[in-house]
Amino acid sequence: MSIGTIVRAGMAALGVALLAACSGHHAMPGAAVSQAAIDAAVDSPDRMPGDTNRDAARKPKEMLAFFGVAPGMKVLDVFTGGGWYAELEARVTGPTGEVWAQNPPEYLKRFGDKDISARLANGRLPTVKRWDRSVDAMELPKAYFDGVVVNDVFHDLFWLSKDVDGVVRQLFDAVKKGGFVAIVDHAAPIGSGDAMARDISGAHRIDETLVKQKMLAAGFKLEAESQALRNPADDRTKPFFAPEMKGINTDKFAFRFRKPR
Repeated sequence: MSIGTIVRAGMAALGVALLAACSGHHAMPGAAVSQAAIDAAVDSPDRMPGDTNRDAARKPKEMLAFFGVAPGMKVLDVFTGGGWYAELEARVTGPTGEVWAQNPPEYLKRFGDKDISARLANGRLPTVKRWDRSVDAMELPKAYFDGVVVNDVFHDLFWLSKDVDGVVRQLFDAVKKGGFVAIVDHAAPIGSGDAMARDISGAHRIDETLVKQKMLAAGFKLEAESQALRNPADDRTKPFFAPEMKGINTDKFAFRFRKPR
């Protein structure tokens, strides 16, 4: 082999390495987003009865890809509720992945755990770990998760937690360098801060600029925003659970933050 051939081969290898390094900012090593895996998860005939009723409003195929959930990942689902997204995450991450379905005891005491218990009964989702912990003390392992999903619940932190900034710091510590935190929530009017979030019997929404502020202050970088769940016809003042909102999608923001490498 000539020296020229060796040099060209070396330069090609370097180019591949540099390309991998650059693309690594958007996906964890060995965990490329697979639309096929996402489609299979959402289209699975084994999903819980009634789960697919939410697909049209939540657009899980589009959002899971936006979040960056991929086969083999370890994912934390914050305030999972009945585990709707946790199941889809588990189906996408597959047998080599892991999903922690966290719920605050305050929520379980108030509304019961029937839904999450039924979802996980009889080892139905073997890679999902039920994690009943207060948001102020989630007891998460350090730098363990490839990603975190906070779906429709960031506003709840303002009545569940004594220290929302502390909750965000827990997420920062728990996610790996290069890992993501995806946040989707009901948008409140810009400039309203946490007022609506604290009013649990009122509009119960959150100002998206406050979410960005708190995430950036903790050290995360805002990587992307999705417009997929936006509804400009929603005036952002009504509770998402109000009778007049039935059948109407609220205006939702969707952000993906990244922990610097």
